Formats: sequence, structure tokens, C-alpha cells
Amino acid sequence: MINVSAKFWFLTVLVGQVIFSFYIIAFYYANTLAGDIAQYNRVMPAGYIENDTYGNAAVVIHVLFAALITIGGLLQLIPRVRQKIPAIHRWNGRLYIAIAIIMSLSGAFMVITRTDKVAGDAFGHAALMINGLIIIVCAIRAFGYARQRNFALHRIWALRLFVAVSGVWMFRIGLMAWIMFHGKPVGFDPATFSGPFLNFLFTLVYILPLLCLEGYLRAQSNGTVLNKTITASWLAVLTLIMLAGVFAAAMGMWLPRIGLA
Repeated sequence: MINVSAKFWFLTVLVGQVIFSFYIIAFYYANTLAGDIAQYNRVMPAGYIENDTYGNAAVVIHVLFAALITIGGLLQLIPRVRQKIPAIHRWNGRLYIAIAIIMSLSGAFMVITRTDKVAGDAFGHAALMINGLIIIVCAIRAFGYARQRNFALHRIWALRLFVAVSGVWMFRIGLMAWIMFHGKPVGFDPATFSGPFLNFLFTLVYILPLLCLEGYLRAQSNGTVLNKTITASWLAVLTLIMLAGVFAAAMGMWLPRIGLA
């Protein structure tokens, strides 16, 4: 039962992140190739700032790598790729770790240099910085254990890295699920993108998924039948909420921005 719930979770993540990657390619890649990165400002506050060469470069690097790291992370979790094509798993893993670190640093640079322009308040900015730090730590540990050929610990840290990297995506689907449930923004100001609900969501998506992962790993490895049943149940409920968020984000945010909804 716990394996069925885990597969349901991964399928939801797979579909949601593929749609997210398609949106990134269709919007950000297309506008970048067209030499019109000012279009970023349609969906990203201060995505492009005139004469801010380094800041704009950080933004471009960040958004262009977003699709690569999303697709790369999904590939790393597919058992057939690991088992049948281990070379792809190894080299894609190295690329994934490198991009994760680069994106964390570029994201931190954007927050630090554009504090007054990046959406959100100080709490949200701090949460993003902490998430970036978590990503870097997980990336270093996952790479280190792979080099030591300690694949049991490598798997654990690689899963932690995937969950941490997915935090920004989870924030988006969590926000859209909340808005879909209420039918309007509740608990935050959409103009300033700040408020108690967003503070709660920032904390939730960067901490709860890691705690859930730890609970799942413990139950999978040495949990009792009851423990595995309880874990499978809450994982299924969490996945249903995520599925609602994926639908809301796709239909209310990603697809409309590229003219498909």
C-alpha cells in the first residue's frame, strides 16, 4: 500500500513538473531566444531591469536552468533509467547537482541585489535563502556519498535534494490550490505578495515535504504494518491536495500565460 501511494505521488509530481517545464520553455525560452527578456516582467516582478547587466544575467540563468533541473530531477527518480542506463543516471546526476547549486546562488544574488523589487516581504526572502542553503547542503552530501559509493546514503540525500529543489514548484501549486479552494486570494495581499498565509506556506513547502520524506523513508525501511498503512494514507491525502494544486496552477497560471487556456 505504501508503494502504491508513493507511485501515485510521483506520478502527480511527474505530470505537474512536466507541465511546469513546458510552460518555462514556451514562455521564458521563447522570449529569451527572441531577444526580448523584457517580456519576463509580464509574470515576474522586476524580471528585467534596464542597465542591470548582472542582475538580468542572474535572472536569465535562473529561469533557463529551471526547466533543465526539473526534467533532470524527474529522470533521476525513474528506476528504469538508474537500472538500465546507469551512465545517464550518473552524468545527469552530476549536472543536476551543479545546476542546483548554480540556481541557489543565482537566486540568492537576485534576492540580495533586488530586495526592494523581488515579490514578497523579508520573511519570504529569508525563506528563499534558507531553501537555497538546504539545496546546497543536500547537493554536496548527495555528491559526496556517490563518490564514496555509499549508495544507501546517496539515495537518501538525493531524495532530500529533489524535495528541496521542488520547493518553489510546491509553493506555486500550494498557492493555487488555496486560491482555487477560496475562489479568491485569502490571507495575503496579492499586490505586495505578503501576508500570514504566504508566511505559513513558505514554511510549509520548505519544511513539511522534508519531514514527510523522512517519515516515508522510516516507514518503508522498518515500519510496522500499521505504520506503513498510516504513512500510505497521509501520503495519498497529500498527493490529492497536490493534484488539485497542479490542476489549478496549470489552468489558472501556466497555460494561460502561453495562450493554451
